[in-house]
Amino acid sequence: MKQTNSTSPDLLSRRNFLRGTAALGIGAAFLGTSAASASASSGPTRTSYDILEGTYYETTVYEYDSGVSGPTTMVVGGIHGDEKSGYLAADQIAEWSVTTGKLVVMPRANVDAIARDLRPYDNDLNRQFPPTGGTCLSSLARNIWNVVEAVDPDWMFDLHSSRGIYESGDGGVGQALFPTWTDPARSYGEQTVAALNDRFGLSGDVAYRMGNTLDADNPMLMHRVAGMLDRPGFICETTEKMPLDEQTQWHLFTVEHVMAQYGHVRGTPETSTRSTVDFHAGTHTFDDYWQSFEFDRSLSYPVIVAPSLSYAGPDPAHPRITDDDSNGATGRIEEWAYLNDRHYQESAGVLAFPANTVTRSDDGKRIQASRQNVGTSWEYVEFEEPFEATPVVLAAPQSDWHDTPVIARVRNVTRYGFDVRLHTEEGGRDLSWSEQERVGWVALEEGRGTLNGRNYEVGTRRMDEEWRWIDFAGSYENPVFLAAPTTYAGWNPVTVRYEDLSGSRVKAFLQEETSGDAETGHPAETVGYFVIDG
Repeated sequence: MKQTNSTSPDLLSRRNFLRGTAALGIGAAFLGTSAASASASSGPTRTSYDILEGTYYETTVYEYDSGVSGPTTMVVGGIHGDEKSGYLAADQIAEWSVTTGKLVVMPRANVDAIARDLRPYDNDLNRQFPPTGGTCLSSLARNIWNVVEAVDPDWMFDLHSSRGIYESGDGGVGQALFPTWTDPARSYGEQTVAALNDRFGLSGDVAYRMGNTLDADNPMLMHRVAGMLDRPGFICETTEKMPLDEQTQWHLFTVEHVMAQYGHVRGTPETSTRSTVDFHAGTHTFDDYWQSFEFDRSLSYPVIVAPSLSYAGPDPAHPRITDDDSNGATGRIEEWAYLNDRHYQESAGVLAFPANTVTRSDDGKRIQASRQNVGTSWEYVEFEEPFEATPVVLAAPQSDWHDTPVIARVRNVTRYGFDVRLHTEEGGRDLSWSEQERVGWVALEEGRGTLNGRNYEVGTRRMDEEWRWIDFAGSYENPVFLAAPTTYAGWNPVTVRYEDLSGSRVKAFLQEETSGDAETGHPAETVGYFVIDG
């Protein structure tokens, strides 16, 4: 999915160039899937697909299938583009796993409105769903409803926010859950409201309440769910009078608490024990326009890292990845915003695994990979399983939601986890505390090994702003190379640039951007690297 900043092609910048014009419906393989229960034989899988592909309304649907019979839950966010807590919470829910059944999430239903931070009132998407029959009133509404019908959820949540507070006299509907008329939505909602208020100490105007019943008398998505499918669910409303991070947490708590009541429990995927590890490692050529590339094999819900860049052009730059699906992704060279965003063609090593991978190489070395939404504040990531020794962690953004150049930084790596944050340029626009990007990370034990018969090596090297050689312990044919700092000794944004890559060594340095000042000296950092036969 590509986030755009305008509905007019004339206003597209080089940073958000879109290819393709065909408006496509949901994937044929997904249509006809029964959502009443999940297959009990295939094991857990993550998949995703796009609707309205190639248009300004293109958006992604994510599905986690536990492989165990159970309920199907669907969550929608971003129906209104200016209601941030809904789509930010749904972004995180799209990363959840469940121990039974399926979880299907459309985090950003109205990507054009989100990009413009508008509702909009003159073309309100949530007034385009006739509640008891008939055709939905726009192409976007029809495609959303096609997904709902194909998913056929047992429970559904539509996440919103309001400027005001329900029954306070200000005309708002915040701090309330509005249940469909289908039992046991209201009774489960009452238990969740009580738990919300107790857990977060909410009282007075900001205490949560139960709202009126959605009885299929308004042309809104959840009214149509009630009228056409007769399924339990909620419109979930926070108040924008409270901090955005608190609103987001209330949505997350609400969905998880209600799900637990009907037996849909969050859980983690099973550890992979297969002898063949699904992964992609390749060197890809990029320039400053978005272009697609394919994986060696299909990867469910891929984790993609591409943190380092060759050195054909001297302007500070780094790879940027987005639009990922099971077969590949889209990438470009991203210069920092103070530059002209035009760059020589460069090479970058790309490494990808299925999300939430906990597996081992052919010779038993542990590998873990996952992805999550990260902002500019440090966040702690705990490994699913501790390593025997401190691993190398490579992390990189794999979304482009805010049209702002950004990299990922890592620090405090231990056997048990690490800290990660986004880093924007020193002299340019910083992301607000609530803005996030999806970051993929891969943690690997140091040393030499093989992955599906391909020789690889993981190591570290102390580096600064001077060109230095990294001598490999082994020799690699047509090598794929990735590297990134795993410490945070210097606070200036910095990335690894490299040249003269051969099967036995590579020359690299740490490159600062110069938006804040012209000085490029950087304290020595520990740089983790990965090299594998191409």
